[in-house]
Amino acid sequence: MLCQLSIQNIALIDALNLEFTEGLNVLTGETGAGKSIVIDAMNLALGERADRDLIRAGQDRAVVEALFDASACPSLLPLLEENGVEAEGGQLIVSRTITLSGRNIVRLNGSLIPLSLLRQVTNALVDVHGQHEHQSLLDEGRHLKFLDDYAHEEIAAPAQRVRELFDAYRSVRLRLRGVRQGTKERAQRLDMLRYQVEEIDRARLSPGEEEELTEQRDLIRNAERILSALSQCSAFLDGYEDMPACTDSIRQAVSLLGGISGYGAQFAQLEEQLRDIYYTLEDIAMQIHVQAEKMDFDPARADYVENRLDEIKSLKRKYGNSVEDVLRYCEDAKKEIDQLSRQEKDSGALDRRLNKLARELYAACRELSGLRRVAAERFCAAVEAQLRDLGMKSAHLHVDFSALPAEEEAEKFFSASGLDRVRFLISVNAGEPLKPLSRTASGGELSRIMLAFKTIAADSDDVGTLVFDEIDTGISGRMAQVVGEKMAAIGRRRQVICVTHLPQIAALGDSHHLVEKREEEGRTLTRVRALSFEERVREIARMVGGAQETAATLSHAREMLQMAAELRNRLT
Repeated sequence: MLCQLSIQNIALIDALNLEFTEGLNVLTGETGAGKSIVIDAMNLALGERADRDLIRAGQDRAVVEALFDASACPSLLPLLEENGVEAEGGQLIVSRTITLSGRNIVRLNGSLIPLSLLRQVTNALVDVHGQHEHQSLLDEGRHLKFLDDYAHEEIAAPAQRVRELFDAYRSVRLRLRGVRQGTKERAQRLDMLRYQVEEIDRARLSPGEEEELTEQRDLIRNAERILSALSQCSAFLDGYEDMPACTDSIRQAVSLLGGISGYGAQFAQLEEQLRDIYYTLEDIAMQIHVQAEKMDFDPARADYVENRLDEIKSLKRKYGNSVEDVLRYCEDAKKEIDQLSRQEKDSGALDRRLNKLARELYAACRELSGLRRVAAERFCAAVEAQLRDLGMKSAHLHVDFSALPAEEEAEKFFSASGLDRVRFLISVNAGEPLKPLSRTASGGELSRIMLAFKTIAADSDDVGTLVFDEIDTGISGRMAQVVGEKMAAIGRRRQVICVTHLPQIAALGDSHHLVEKREEEGRTLTRVRALSFEERVREIARMVGGAQETAATLSHAREMLQMAAELRNRLT
C-alpha cells in the first residue's frame, strides 16, 4: 500500500508531501491544475522512464520519495531477501533522484539499487491504469496475460513448469544449433589435426635429441682434424719411431726421485707429486687412444644425422621453436581432437535430449492449456457480471483459443507461456455475433471492460494499490455512479488512488485531495491539499455546476457525499 508520496522540484511543484489512506483516495482539480504532474511523479517512484524536462525550471535535480507498507504482499519477500533488502515492519522507502546531467539515483531503504530492481519491487505493490491503458485491450498479444492474471493461483505451478521446460528446451536447442552449424568446420579441423599428430608421432622425437645430433654432426664434419690432433697427442705421450714417449721420461724421473726420497721429506713429496702426474698422463693417453679408435668415419651415419636434423628443422618450422615445443603442440592437438570428437558424440546426445524435452514441454503445454480453458469460462462469467453492473447488460465475452499444433509441429510455436494463442471476442448487444474487441467496442466500452478486468483481478492478486488515472473519460450520469461504486468496492479490498473529473466518483472517496494551481511571488506553483468535509462539498459543487457556485449545487453536492457515505458503510 502506498502511504506517502514526497515530491521536490518536479515541473510546477517545488515541494509536496501527499499522505494516502486505505480505501478510495480521489484527486480532483480543474483542467491544467497539475493532476498529471502528480501521476508523473508517482510513476517516477515506480521506476518509469525519467524525463529531464520534469525537473523544475531553475533547478538541477528533482527528487521523489514513496513510502510503502509491503506487509500484505508476501510474494515480494523472496525478491527482497535475494537482494539483501531489509523491510522492517514491512516498510519500504523508495527514493529516486534525476539530474540535468543525466544521473539517475535509485535507493530502496537507503541502499542503492538498479532501476530494474525498483520496477520488480513496485510492480508487485502498485498497478497503474492510465488514461489510455484500455487501448491495450486492442492488442490481442496481451489477452493471454489478462487471462493468466485472473487464473494465477490455479495455473501458477503448471505455468512455472512450462517456463522451466521451455528455458531448458531453448538452451539445448541453441547448443545443438551451434554444434550443427560448426559441423563442416569441425570436420576440416579434425582432418588437419589428425594429419599433424600423425606427422609428429611418426618422427618419434625425444627431448634433447636435436642437441645430441648437432654435436654428432660437428664431430663428423671435423673428423679428420680431430683424428689428426688425437694421433699427434698419442705420439707425444706414447712415443713414435725415434721420438721417445714423454711418459717414459717421467717414469724415469719418478725412479730417480725415489732413490733420494729417504734423504728428506721434501724429496719424498716431489716423488709423490710427479708419480701422480705420471698416472694422470698415462690415463689421458689411454683416453686419447680410445677416442681415436671411435673416430672411424661412417658415411651412412653421417647421412642419417643430416637427414634427421633436416626432419627436426622442418617440424620446428611448422609447430614450434624447439623439439619440446613440437611435442607440446602434439599433446595439445590430441586434446583438441578428443574435444572435437566428443562434440560429435554430444550432437547425438543433445538431439536425444531435445526430443525428450520437446515431448515433456508439449505435454506440459497441453495441461496448462486445459486449465486455461476451464478458467476462461469462469473469467468470462465474472467479466460479464461486472459489465452488467456497468450498464452493458447484454454483453457476452468469449475467450477464443486457437487450435493447439500437432506435437510434431509444436517446435515452431513453443514459448515461455506455452502454446496457447488467445483473443477476446465480444458481443455488446443482444443478437449480435461475437467479434474482436477492436471491431466492436467503443472507447467508453473499452474503459468499462478494463474496469471489469481490474475489479475481478483485485480478488486474485496481492497487489496492494491500484491507480486509476482519469479512466472515466467518455462516461457520465448513471454510469459514472456505477464506475465510482466499483472503485469504492475495490477500495474495501485494496487501496485505490483515482484521478477523476466526475463528481459521482469523487463523492465516493474515503479521502479527497484537491490539485490546484496558484501564483506565488511571480511563479506558478501546483499545490495539493486534503479537503475537509465542507471543502469537499464546495469542490464537488464546482464539479457539478462548473465555476458558478449556487445553493442548488452545494445542496446537491452535500447530498451526494451523504449518499456516498451510506454506500461505503454498506460495503464495509
